[in-house]
Amino acid sequence: MFSFRGAQAAPLAVALSLAVSGLVLSTTSHASGSQQTTSQQTSEALERVAEANQQSADVQARINALDDSTRDAYEQTRQTLARADQVALYNEQLAAIIADQERELESLALQIDTIDSTEQGILPLMRRMVDQLQADIDAGSPFLINERLARVARLDAMLSRADVSVSEKFRRILEALQIEVDYGRTVERYRERDNGVAYDYLRIGRVALYRSALDGDDSQIWQAGNWVALDSSSAKGLEAARRIADETSAPALMMLPLATRKEVQP
Repeated sequence: MFSFRGAQAAPLAVALSLAVSGLVLSTTSHASGSQQTTSQQTSEALERVAEANQQSADVQARINALDDSTRDAYEQTRQTLARADQVALYNEQLAAIIADQERELESLALQIDTIDSTEQGILPLMRRMVDQLQADIDAGSPFLINERLARVARLDAMLSRADVSVSEKFRRILEALQIEVDYGRTVERYRERDNGVAYDYLRIGRVALYRSALDGDDSQIWQAGNWVALDSSSAKGLEAARRIADETSAPALMMLPLATRKEVQP
């Protein structure tokens, strides 16, 4: 009887052992499945978080881009307004310049309208000025006579030239007159030939004119329209005066003979 039960118990123990092992395996398998599900859920959650973070980053990037675009637009607007102010100021200044030019054009138009009558008055005046200059040279002391006569001849020829403007003609005549005036304020020594004879001239303003022949002791003074010889005593001061005129000697009182008042030429 005992043996029979022992034989029955062995297979039962094996069966129980197998059942327990299956239960343990089933429990282990279930636990392993749960762990896999949890890991998968965690991964999905992490992916969603990462995706949400990426979306947030994309949104922030778009916001930053919009902010940069807004700043750029503001800066462009500011620069445009500044340029507009500059253009407005330039237009204001240009309008003033144009108004001034229009006034100048009106003045020029008026001058053009009156230029004919102006030339009709000034051309005869310039003719008289040149003629008077010629008359003064002929009547006065003959200093630098060739140079002065050549200057008057050039002025006389210029008056009939159409390629020289009226203003330029008038300027040259005034320049020649100024040269003549300046002769009255200077002392000058120069050399010039007269009738084939070389002379050393000394001019004291327009008051007196002297000359001495280079090949002799002949000294003369221009007096009453003629050259008058000077005696040796009267000619003593000429050499000292010449050195003063040349600025090779210090300025000093010149002791020279002069024509009488009624003999002084203009």
